[in-house]
Order: sequence, then C-alpha cells, then structure tokens
Amino acid sequence: MKINYLLIIIIMLCLNTNILVAQDTSNTVAIIEPALSTVVILEIDGMACQEGCADKIASNLNETEGVISAKVSFKDKKGVIVFHPNLVSIEDLKSKITNTKVKDYVYTINSVTIKEKN
Repeated sequence: MKINYLLIIIIMLCLNTNILVAQDTSNTVAIIEPALSTVVILEIDGMACQEGCADKIASNLNETEGVISAKVSFKDKKGVIVFHPNLVSIEDLKSKITNTKVKDYVYTINSVTIKEKN
C-alpha cells in the first residue's frame, strides 16, 4: 500500500514538473537589434505656414511605414526625417511631401542632404 502511495506521489510530482516547464513564456522580453536608420534633410518650398502646411507634411510623413520621426519647419523651409532605408526610400519621402494637399499649395523639394547613418 505504501508503494502505491509513493508511486502516485512520484507521478504527481512528474506531472507538476512538466506543467511548470511548459508554462507560457510570452511575457519574456526579446532583444532586437536596432535597424539601420538614415537621417535626411529636405529643403521644401511652397509652404505657407507652420500649422497648416508644415504640420500636415510632418503628419503624413510620420504615418508612413519606415519613418521613425519627421519634423518639418515652415520657418527653416526644411524637413528632418529619420527613416529605415530598407522600408522606405528618399524618393518615397519626396513623393509623400509633394503629394500632400493643403488648399492649392504646391510643394517642391530643392535639395536633399543625407546627414548621417547609424
């Protein structure tokens, strides 16, 4: 009889151990290598103000897949964009700017300067 109890306890212990080992580990943190990013400065003509034109262009850029951040200044007539070149190209960014619609304004890109690569 003692052997039966001992056998049952051993089986229960083994089952318990399997359950503990098989627990969900979805809340573990994975370390992901940062992707290479590029910073580009675009000189933009055609903006009439900060609140309408520049902010709308920045908003459109920030909604673009691959763009990490975009800041556009009416005062400086420039946009500074940090992006993943594997996901979006400079040509895509330029197109996003020139296709932005605020009233009848037409935006043009005068120069492109790649500032740095990480």
